[in-house]
Amino acid sequence: MIPKSNELRIEVTTRCNYNCNICPREELTRKRGTMSLGLFKYIFDKINSETSQYNTLTLSGMGEPLLDETFDDKIIYAKKHNYTVIMLTNGSLLTVDRFKRLESIGLDSVRVSMYGNSPETYNIVHGIRNTDSFQRVKRNLTEISKIKSRTSLLLSYVVVDGCNNLTLESWIEYWKDKVDLLEVWRPHNWVNARSYRSVQQEKQKTCGRPWSTPLQIQVDGTVNMCCFDFNGELHLGNVKTQTLEDIFDSPMFKKILKHHISGDYKDSGLICGDCEQMNLDKSDVMIYSSKYDISERVKKLSSTYSDINITNN
Repeated sequence: MIPKSNELRIEVTTRCNYNCNICPREELTRKRGTMSLGLFKYIFDKINSETSQYNTLTLSGMGEPLLDETFDDKIIYAKKHNYTVIMLTNGSLLTVDRFKRLESIGLDSVRVSMYGNSPETYNIVHGIRNTDSFQRVKRNLTEISKIKSRTSLLLSYVVVDGCNNLTLESWIEYWKDKVDLLEVWRPHNWVNARSYRSVQQEKQKTCGRPWSTPLQIQVDGTVNMCCFDFNGELHLGNVKTQTLEDIFDSPMFKKILKHHISGDYKDSGLICGDCEQMNLDKSDVMIYSSKYDISERVKKLSSTYSDINITNN
């Protein structure tokens, strides 16, 4: 059973030039590196030879995609196959000229994580010391918002109490009429690597991802269950050597599916039972969206905004 999703997510690199305090990079045990263009093409072609269900590619993961020297070539390759292409970035390398290039090769959407509205708050949350980074990123994004034509510009802000919460309102006011979508979130826990959200006693049986997760491929070709599983503890297989049918017929996927159907994770050994994505009450997840009703937005994927299906169990 391949989960019903039209989204393929590929992590092109695990390298990053930021050290955000909401990101558990210090706990990343997977090998650091960048996916070669050859491997990307092999994986992309192999998946599309096995199924026609995917038509959207999201370039994201535990690294900064613009550090990948073959990044543009990967976009071009996916666009030749009529894919919608989305990227997530911290924006530090997104100059106006870089954006123009990405737009010219067909990038459909870029979502920028910008977690501060002053040099001090920006540097604290993003874990950097460069005093001009905030002004440079703000200046570039402001200019990009004026010249963009076909590529959507989305901005995301994560509120960390005691770090950047006091500058939130002015951030929203500045950007709300400049970009295509503006959203403000509270940070998640990366399952058990952080403790920003409480893990509630009252939970859903499932988060719905075994039925509707995007195909999550890490930099080495391994497939894990979801993007919150940053170290690949829910390892399903490897697309370099296995078919999708084999991967989603694996003992690990069957085990995950079994417990998401029953809702019982005790003694399962799965990280799912400790994940705040299972919380029934999601009122503490999101603060603001310029486009969506918040109660509905938290039920959608962060990239394509399609619904997470929790009814197929």
